[in-house]
Amino acid sequence: MPPHIMPGLSLESASQICINDCKAMCCRGSLVLILRKGEVQQFKEHSDTLGVYAMITETSDGSGWVRFSDHPGDHCPMLDGQNSICRIYVDRPQRCRDFPENLTPGCVISGG
Repeated sequence: MPPHIMPGLSLESASQICINDCKAMCCRGSLVLILRKGEVQQFKEHSDTLGVYAMITETSDGSGWVRFSDHPGDHCPMLDGQNSICRIYVDRPQRCRDFPENLTPGCVISGG
């Protein structure tokens, strides 16, 4: 479970809030998703399988990042912009699994 989910909130409830209320704000706008070593290739494979364009900037150590504003709709390429559902939720990067790490303004599940 992410480190800063509001006390008493189940993972299922948190997921429904993200999809229905905030519309996955953590996956939209001028944010950057950091990909760890190994996640870059996995993200590319998901992109190919889903037929989704993903512009990934790779670093020399095998990690990388995805800038959401580089993609149509200004959101993560793995987010279905119509229904705010992550296309790779079960296999999402660690950074996504750990969100929210802190009290985040505007993020209901963090209490912010």
